[in-house]
Amino acid sequence: MIMHAETIEIVVGTYQNPLQLLNLPLSEAVDFEYQFDGQHIAAVMAQGLATESQLSRIIDMLHKLPIHDEAQWQPYRTQPIFWILPHLEKQQLVDWVSRLHALFPHCFEHPHSRFFPMGSAGFFSALSALKALPVDSQSAIFIAVDSLYFALSDLQNEQELITQQQDSGRCPAEAVIMANINVATDGMHVLDLFQESCSLVQQTQAIKTLFNRACQVDDIDQLSQLYLPGNLSTVTDNWLNAYEQLAGKINQDTQITQSSYFTGDIGCVVGLYNFLHIYNRYQQHTVTGISLQLEVSQQLHLGVAMYSWIEKA
Repeated sequence: MIMHAETIEIVVGTYQNPLQLLNLPLSEAVDFEYQFDGQHIAAVMAQGLATESQLSRIIDMLHKLPIHDEAQWQPYRTQPIFWILPHLEKQQLVDWVSRLHALFPHCFEHPHSRFFPMGSAGFFSALSALKALPVDSQSAIFIAVDSLYFALSDLQNEQELITQQQDSGRCPAEAVIMANINVATDGMHVLDLFQESCSLVQQTQAIKTLFNRACQVDDIDQLSQLYLPGNLSTVTDNWLNAYEQLAGKINQDTQITQSSYFTGDIGCVVGLYNFLHIYNRYQQHTVTGISLQLEVSQQLHLGVAMYSWIEKA
């Protein structure tokens, strides 16, 4: 499957310039200075958003996209929306869908619109769903949104925030992305895509399985770029324990990117962000060769995709 991608909007905290955000870390850096409960911490949050519930805050973030009313939505109304959301239990999903449908009814007209409430790895399920659309209409609007604002208190109590007194920990953030992705004849080629589901204690073995399957794909002699999770120390430890499975496909020139180090932890949005970041680097000819993207959601879901770039003939 070869895809063309157009970034419509990216918002990370207070930052709303897609070119700046897609060119991180080479563009102007994001400021990780945020004040919470009277203390300066490393976080990337927007200002003036709802603070009563995660859904209310996410709705405020969605209002930064061109989906407010039917006139704004008109250019995209012939395409389904693939909503990539945090991991939600069944009743949570029902509540979220009901609220979103009431606020943005024009965004629910297309029969192939779908929700992927499974964290960052949900992006890979959305890619598979795109491929499964009728051949003459393999195009969709991808919307990913998440906020770790309501995790701040717990992270503070667990001493997992980076502060003036503690120089290691997590950097919570929030983000929303809207992108138009369609199957094309040139652009980013998905060489293969593998997914797994597992418990936390099985995560290392599941990642080993994914890496092994990636190494067995035909025509992959060398991996030029690896996009790997960096937001949770447990997940990082798990892919480090599986890293040796890539032996023979990497060398000293293979680049490793952990995008959370320059965006903060944007939750489920990172899957779509990493895809667009890779796409942008290929498009600008700043990278070549084959890229591997690993996404590990906090709950159950994992996936690996391999990409290359095909220029227009």
